[in-house]
Amino acid sequence: MIPSIAASAPLEAHTEALLTRAAELEALWYTGPRMWHGTSGEPVTGTQAATHLETALGLLDREGWEPGAFGLWEVLDGPVDLKGVSVKVLELVICAHTGASAAEPRLWDTVPGRTVGQVRSLLLAGAAYARRHGPTAASQLPAQR
Repeated sequence: MIPSIAASAPLEAHTEALLTRAAELEALWYTGPRMWHGTSGEPVTGTQAATHLETALGLLDREGWEPGAFGLWEVLDGPVDLKGVSVKVLELVICAHTGASAAEPRLWDTVPGRTVGQVRSLLLAGAAYARRHGPTAASQLPAQR
């Protein structure tokens, strides 16, 4: 078993280890096409999810961040399938970082003491993960069973 990344260390300090651990969690948690399909059943590529996460970061940078009022919940809003896959990607990154077995990313940023830097790092790590580990085309996704 791979040891979890210390929860006290900053996200950006463990980028490579974090992305590797997130990939391991994906392999354990999601079978078949579940990870890269939205709730409607439509496929989402890694590039599409990464672009959605980068757009969310841009919106956060433009509009500011106010935990509980304007945060991940709001900036991740968008097409249902992109939002769903992006949330799954962020959950993998959070769990790889903290060692938790589950997380709701859209609530993660409301934890007391959370900083805008941590939220930005999460979005950047999520985008990096999606680009590196997501399918590059819908045709690369496993067939629905």
